[in-house]
Amino acid sequence: MSPRTLQFSREEIIDAAFQLARAQGWAGFSVQAVARAINASTMPIYSQFSNVRDLEDAVCLKAMDLLKERLLEDRTGDRWIDQAISFVRFAQDEKYLFRSLWDGRNQELQKELGRELVEFISESLADYPLFAGLSEMELKMIRLARMMFAQKLASWLNTDSNYLAEKGIDQEEFIRRSSMAIYEGFMLQFRRESSGTGELVGA
Repeated sequence: MSPRTLQFSREEIIDAAFQLARAQGWAGFSVQAVARAINASTMPIYSQFSNVRDLEDAVCLKAMDLLKERLLEDRTGDRWIDQAISFVRFAQDEKYLFRSLWDGRNQELQKELGRELVEFISESLADYPLFAGLSEMELKMIRLARMMFAQKLASWLNTDSNYLAEKGIDQEEFIRRSSMAIYEGFMLQFRRESSGTGELVGA
């Protein structure tokens, strides 16, 4: 069947490119590969995108939208815990999309998406009960520590999904306990500091 010459919308092209990257990552990703996926010449693609980098960036934006959808899923009833679980699961379930977001291919876009993700998470946790009464710096330290934990775990399990299971560790419980250890550890420090003593309050 010869390639179609009909015009394709920008979204149709992005959808095709997204599915291609989702299935195989950037390996073999090209304007020509996307054109084959929609049974068209490269002309419709170049009419919407100046080069393959622009198309890759559009795929990353769509991947971020999917990640944000996943972060809103209710898994345990605790939003903060659920976000870490969903972030790690995204890294496992969408291996190539996860890598496309953090591979350093376009560092400026990666920074922009990182800021967007932080803002999205902040808004979704604006009324989270455990964070009530914390100062801006206290909240920043707790969330940064947990973010670093989740990012590292997600990157690890992105390449070795069964690592925790092989050690007999329940993944969701591990994430829950680790998140609470971060929260409770910082809270102990904050209370000690606010008491003006060198001892842990209640110790």
